[in-house]
Amino acid sequence: MRDFEQTRTEFQEILAKPIRELGLRLEGSPLERFVQQLYRELEVKGIHKFRPQCYLTDEWGCPSGEPVIGIPFYLANPDLAKLERDMNDLEDAREIMMYMRHEAGHAFNYAYQLHKTAEWRNLFGPFRRAYRDNYRPIPFSRKYVRHMAGWYAQKHPDEDFAETFAVWLTPRSQWRKRYNGWDALSKLQYVDRIAHKIGDVEPIRRRGRTDITVDEMESTVGEFYHLSLPEEIPVEELALDADLADIFNISPKRRTSVRPAHEMLSQHRKPIIDKVAYWSGVQRPIVKRLVEAICKRVEQLGLRVDVRRESEYLTEFTVYTTALSMNYLVRGKFVHP
Repeated sequence: MRDFEQTRTEFQEILAKPIRELGLRLEGSPLERFVQQLYRELEVKGIHKFRPQCYLTDEWGCPSGEPVIGIPFYLANPDLAKLERDMNDLEDAREIMMYMRHEAGHAFNYAYQLHKTAEWRNLFGPFRRAYRDNYRPIPFSRKYVRHMAGWYAQKHPDEDFAETFAVWLTPRSQWRKRYNGWDALSKLQYVDRIAHKIGDVEPIRRRGRTDITVDEMESTVGEFYHLSLPEEIPVEELALDADLADIFNISPKRRTSVRPAHEMLSQHRKPIIDKVAYWSGVQRPIVKRLVEAICKRVEQLGLRVDVRRESEYLTEFTVYTTALSMNYLVRGKFVHP
């Protein structure tokens, strides 16, 4: 993440504005095409009466029990999107639709109150089960579909349904073939059957109550990002200097075909974070903080790479980060004495 004060200089005017005064609207914004794409996908799947209301808010979400979809406000404005890209990682078009389908799954569940039926509970579990932010998934379990990073379907029965719905809704997902032989297939078949059954039925709850909207967000853009700044990773727990010297082992005498290691890592930072989070099951913000802490130390140490061996460095760095993440998943700490 870029230094906040450097970003403040570049975006000083917009950072000082209260979010509710930015005049943000979903209609006519870059987001409108994604909402319309979601509605087309629902239509193609035979869901004709369900069109969840979408609104701008502080993060992706669907308030529990409410058939509405909240979308982050920064996606509605190109300047805010640039700021988000600097401060965090901006969702690309593929990721936006993944979130849209997932949140539509929640909204569909609430609109038709499927979670109150015995069949839903038998397949997905009790809807009232307590949420756990620090859940520990079972990697590669075939009881659940794989859609969002971090084996997210395992977090809660409601998330299991939303992820299953998202996979089913995704065009060309070939879910019957991909999940053939998995326990998760029965969940996908349930979604397919229930969607065809109630596709022409009016939702039990046609309208829902939104969470906080952009028109109610009194904090400035700068305050929003100050509140979202991640906690620092205690790098003193890690033997970074020794480990990184092993990974970026280049002869000090080499003067040609070299470049700073942190520049190479910066180019690949987002896909590294995405893939480590996806396959390890560790929450993405934690992986993100870990990778950024390591990259910062790489820069401080002035490590370099041989440009002819960059694929080797990236492979080893990704494996190293994954090993630390799995330690965290299993033991709650990156390194144990």
